[in-house]
Amino acid sequence: MRLVRAGAGATASRIALVCVSAAFLAASCHVPGTGGSRSATTGSGSITVAAVPGIDNAPLQVAIQNGLFRQQGLSVTIQRYSSVGQEIAALNSGHAQIAVGDYTDFFYAQYKGTAKLSLIADGYDATANSIAILTLPTSGISSPQQLQGLTVASPPPLQGIPDQHRLPYNMPTLASEQVLQSDGLSPTSVSWSPTPTGNMIRTLRSNGRVKAILVTEPYIFEAEKQLGAVEVVDSTNGVTGNLPLSGYFSLASYAKQQTVNVQAFQAALSQAQGDASMGGQVQKMLPQYAGMNQQDAAMATVGTYPSTLSVGQVQRVLQLMVDSGMIANPTFSVSDLVFRP
Repeated sequence: MRLVRAGAGATASRIALVCVSAAFLAASCHVPGTGGSRSATTGSGSITVAAVPGIDNAPLQVAIQNGLFRQQGLSVTIQRYSSVGQEIAALNSGHAQIAVGDYTDFFYAQYKGTAKLSLIADGYDATANSIAILTLPTSGISSPQQLQGLTVASPPPLQGIPDQHRLPYNMPTLASEQVLQSDGLSPTSVSWSPTPTGNMIRTLRSNGRVKAILVTEPYIFEAEKQLGAVEVVDSTNGVTGNLPLSGYFSLASYAKQQTVNVQAFQAALSQAQGDASMGGQVQKMLPQYAGMNQQDAAMATVGTYPSTLSVGQVQRVLQLMVDSGMIANPTFSVSDLVFRP
């Protein structure tokens, strides 16, 4: 069983990434207005944030508990949803002003025209073991190559994308496919089987058809604890190292109309993201926010919470979506979506 792997302290090294491509030189630098502890002008009014509570957006709760939004003149409420698709619907209906979740969901919505979005902040970036493919210790599977031809239970598809089983359809499958290809497997060598995340452990325990599961925390730790599950693929290492996983978005129209409030939200969130990088802040919040017990929260892998937005890093996600066939010829770049006052 793994010990604590809190990767939040790696934020500083991520922020120090050097731009290596001349094409992305401007885009890879941090965007003004997406970091810092205070906004130029104090906001006013209320903001509802749509979220599927979890490790990736725990700094939201940190900001509320520490009064950071109030310091910026905002009253912020977290509205819980069960999927990012529901969050996007809440943005479109006006029931929420900002939403947070898997980048692939929001980029796909922008691509399909179901929402016109503005990227407010980078929320959560991967460290090693943030996403993993696990098997039972008795499966006989000990290498990625042994997954060839097998079915792997994976999180449900993002809203609207065809369930094609052998193509990536969300962030976990997208990252995993890249790592599998780097290990010499073809994109169609593994069949993804969409499975509710809450059923993953039971599926691995009892379903002979599924020999492995693709999971994120807290399910990685829970599978290891309950089943003695072993990791076959670390989906956020090597070619997917430090990959941005989730971000904060609003409708483009809202960002344009409520510039001051968005800046105030950014300032408070940036401070919360920095606070969350300090040891123990997120682990203390997870029991009340994400339903984990204190012991499990202390043992779970935690990625990094960047306090500024690196456009070039987030562009990696959009490019992987294009390269994998999830989307084709997008008419936008990440830079086009970034909120700029």
